[in-house]
Amino acid sequence: MPPLVSVITVCYNSQKHIEQTIQSVVNQTYAPIEYILIDGKSTDRTVTIIEQYARQFPDRIKYLSEPDSGIYNAMNKGIRLATGELIGIINSDDWYETDAVERVVQAYQQFGPAVYHGIQRTFLGEQEAFLIQTHASQLPKGNIEHPTCFVPAAFYQTDGLFSEQYRYVSDYELMLRLAANQRPFIPLNAVLSNFRQGGASHRAEAVWENLHLWHEKGLLSRRQYLTWLYKDKLKVFTKRLTSRTP
Repeated sequence: MPPLVSVITVCYNSQKHIEQTIQSVVNQTYAPIEYILIDGKSTDRTVTIIEQYARQFPDRIKYLSEPDSGIYNAMNKGIRLATGELIGIINSDDWYETDAVERVVQAYQQFGPAVYHGIQRTFLGEQEAFLIQTHASQLPKGNIEHPTCFVPAAFYQTDGLFSEQYRYVSDYELMLRLAANQRPFIPLNAVLSNFRQGGASHRAEAVWENLHLWHEKGLLSRRQYLTWLYKDKLKVFTKRLTSRTP
């Protein structure tokens, strides 16, 4: 029997792109998908758009709209609601390739429980910029492309959900945790997701949080951590200061 796949989208005031995201899920070439949308009590048309699709696909779409304490809190809500064997998370600015889930399921049926990830097509604005795929062996230097990832539900049960102590890098922390627990990572040689660059992960605070994560995981010594943090904060302060100079 084909495995059920849960796809989760978290959103807040996402009316600009949410419909493209939803369409990329409901139009997948693989049918056994439950789609869970977790909305943070949007004040624009986001929920109206979600409701339209929920009425059209009542057996496939579930949604929840209520305040949350951050993106990872919302993701954890979605994971707790999920009933699929595999779980993918696609954000409300991004979208899947039409055959993404089918490709992942084919690999899952061949190789069994693992973190499956693929190639990401990255956009700057509406302009395609580059393709990228980071191998799990490079996790100590940076995260793999999370919008391409599908994780067995069993891994969340044994290894834990997203840590809510971070605002920006809990997806990276989870991947480092799974790797440390020797969970297999299997890369697929296919474009799975499309990603619009420029979100929260590129803020200065996210860079500083990433440095803290590296230090916490033993990937940076305390001296390296403080040195890199000081240099980056100085660079940001200097940039802000010069931008205010008449």
